[in-house]
Amino acid sequence: MIIKVDSVIPEVAENVREGVGTVTAHKLVDLFPGSAIKSVGIVRLEAGASVGSHTHYGEEDFYYCLSGEGVVVDNGEEHPFTPGTLQITRDGETQAIRNTGETELVFLGTLVATIEA
Repeated sequence: MIIKVDSVIPEVAENVREGVGTVTAHKLVDLFPGSAIKSVGIVRLEAGASVGSHTHYGEEDFYYCLSGEGVVVDNGEEHPFTPGTLQITRDGETQAIRNTGETELVFLGTLVATIEA
């Protein structure tokens, strides 16, 4: 399967999970049948925008920074989020993210179902 980002219609949302500002997501995969993959997308936060704190249940979320600069909140702890940074939220953990730069913060977001061992 090949999917190109420019073939995906972006979804635009305001104040996501009680955050502020505009978030744009190009969902490359959404609820992939027969797979643990729930979604894969390129997410863009405008300058000053954020996604509010939230907890994942029965799934894990991965954020990988492509460009821009921000802060990711991993289980209540703030960490710089710059290109090359990977943040992982496991089942039952919390995360939030905000753009602290003057340009878009762009990251790859991947959501997968938790696999029982």
